[in-house]
Amino acid sequence: MKKLICFVVVFIIISSCNDGDVIEVQLDFDKELNLCEIEATNQNTNTVSSLIFYDTKINPNQSLTLIIPNSPATQTMFNPINSGDSQNISIDGNSTKFNYRSYTGDPNQIICSINPPGNISITEDYVSNSGNANFISTYIEDDNDGVPTEFELNNDTDGDGILDYIDNDDDGDNILTINENPDPNNDGDLSDAQDTDGDLIPDYLDNDDDNDGTLTINEDENGNGNLFDDIATGASIPRFLDENFSNFYSIQSTNENQYFRTVRVTITLTNIDISILSADSFSLGSYETVIIL
Repeated sequence: MKKLICFVVVFIIISSCNDGDVIEVQLDFDKELNLCEIEATNQNTNTVSSLIFYDTKINPNQSLTLIIPNSPATQTMFNPINSGDSQNISIDGNSTKFNYRSYTGDPNQIICSINPPGNISITEDYVSNSGNANFISTYIEDDNDGVPTEFELNNDTDGDGILDYIDNDDDGDNILTINENPDPNNDGDLSDAQDTDGDLIPDYLDNDDDNDGTLTINEDENGNGNLFDDIATGASIPRFLDENFSNFYSIQSTNENQYFRTVRVTITLTNIDISILSADSFSLGSYETVIIL
């Protein structure tokens, strides 16, 4: 008969008892990872760049770190071709390693520091020299234009080939959607969207906001791409909102489209083995970054 073993180890929380096989081990960290890049000189005097994913906590001062090579291949996880792309890296205890550490002070002051403060030191250091790190990169995209993405997913209002949810100028009038007040009180209800000419088409979807017969994009008098500074003599509002002025001006400048991709890299470690932790699978956590496209 196998002997039933229940145990609690200092520094970690063991959430199960087992009969010899690891069932579940959970470290008490928030699993929201940070990232930094470090450079070091190897024995051949070559500069080697590495990425450190890390999670820390204070009182007690502890950290989990995963170091991997910084290479064109690993960089792809921060801007994957497809949401859900993954890659695996073997943990070898050298260029790629997983550590659990405790410190005399705040670990955030020492992990990525080139010249760490002298009053903080590592008191315990456990390293796994084997196992695998799996990285899954997912992303969501949005133009941050004030219109919820779910309202824009299948629409291309101006027919420019860019769906509205990643088009910061949905109607193609050279005025950013966010500047046409699609949701004036920011409550997610677009029924109160600005509609200058009262034609029941909100300005952010209307390419002739004042219904004067001249497209909004052609009311840029000075041609600088900012239609708010084109005010006719004797008027108090911009030409594109003033039905009394319908002068036509050739397009001289158009604003470049820009949207945001929020990438989340989720890391799972498998078959890691250090003296205080042995697990078939362990969720290290996730790192999030935003890139502009």
